[in-house]
Amino acid sequence: MKKYFFCTIIIILYSCEKVINIEADYSDERIVFDASIFKNINEDFATAVVTVSKTAPYFGENNTIIENANVYIKTKNGNIDLDFDTKHKYYTNTIDYINFKENYEFFVKFGNENYYSTEKLIKISGIESVVFGDRKSLNKDEIELLITFTDPKEIGDFNLWKFGPKGEANTYDYLVSRDLYTNGNQFTFSFFIDKTKYFKNDKFVNIEMTGLTEEGFNYLNILTAQAGAQNGRPFSSASAIIRGNITNQSNPEKFPLGFYRVSEFDYFRLSKEDAPDGLFD
Repeated sequence: MKKYFFCTIIIILYSCEKVINIEADYSDERIVFDASIFKNINEDFATAVVTVSKTAPYFGENNTIIENANVYIKTKNGNIDLDFDTKHKYYTNTIDYINFKENYEFFVKFGNENYYSTEKLIKISGIESVVFGDRKSLNKDEIELLITFTDPKEIGDFNLWKFGPKGEANTYDYLVSRDLYTNGNQFTFSFFIDKTKYFKNDKFVNIEMTGLTEEGFNYLNILTAQAGAQNGRPFSSASAIIRGNITNQSNPEKFPLGFYRVSEFDYFRLSKEDAPDGLFD
């Protein structure tokens, strides 16, 4: 069974410039985490990547990345310390073997406070195919992608999809999905991309699938609703205070922002050369 989703006023003032100093009250600084453990669906090892930063005032210009935290993952075989990568500005390490039964506990020590979360590895079904579709969009530059997967009944019901890179900044688009009616069935959904942005620098587009918990699905839905768009890193800081799944064990009222997740991932690379004739004319 297959289904498809789918006055400008210009004022010129001739006067002297006057510098106005704005004193903004900023007292609710919080720690922000973008923490993930990813396992390729075809591999046994995983990679942990954690960004630690601080929220900043609106007019702040300083880098808020924290480079001196103690970050580690606790497994039944011991602790795995995450080292800070100065080039990419995140903490990372490899977990040699990961399974679906174990809890993977996340710890960060910074200053006088300890942060904690725990998750199990989420299993995903994997991507079966991605092809160019032939449906048209209201935007003449948008083209259709058709993504197909089979959804077994026994695995998770929530997924995060990532499409990109696109544009000069190599950003990504994200789509969250919830399995309500597809258990045990093959499913195809449609996603439109702007061909002038996605294929500006590369001749291919990557489509990535990862799993979400229900809590992660709800958290991400709130973030995208706040942002009004699906750009940037989806589990990073929010425009308003939203409690994620990471606690401050030292000061529970001063909870951090961000989210911690542990999931399999699968990806499919679709080449521009696979497009039907005339699609890019």
